[in-house]
Amino acid sequence: MQMISEKISREEKLSLELRSLYRSYGYQYYRMSSFEPYDLYRENKNFLVNQSVLTFTDLDGRLMALKPDITISIAKDALTGHNGRKLFYSEHVFRRLPGAQQFTELKQMGLEFIGGDTAYGECEVLELASKTLAAISPAYSLEISHMGYISAF
Repeated sequence: MQMISEKISREEKLSLELRSLYRSYGYQYYRMSSFEPYDLYRENKNFLVNQSVLTFTDLDGRLMALKPDITISIAKDALTGHNGRKLFYSEHVFRRLPGAQQFTELKQMGLEFIGGDTAYGECEVLELASKTLAAISPAYSLEISHMGYISAF
């Protein structure tokens, strides 16, 4: 019997490491469909970096969208009480990048801290952002540019 050695890519190793990190802080994996009703993105178009959304009509005649963003979907589900307040995801999104004439499929990994102690949540998310960047490369820089943080100091 011949042993098959499977190489795990750096991206896969990093994904596993980050999933473990997020779980150690109590975050739960959030899985979603690749598409949502288009109205969700139409109603939240100011939140989207690029307002172009790839749409199609499903078999029931509803206008659907290949998701260009994860946060909007998580926020929608959190408002209905469907999910917990500490969530992480690793999903594909479909966007038209600035200056591009075509849509691109991008892998996106992140987390959301919803509800609870806002100050604690912000600190935890910043700590996890720092640890995430350190896992990607030891030579990283984390910049925080929100006036609310500056005013708080």
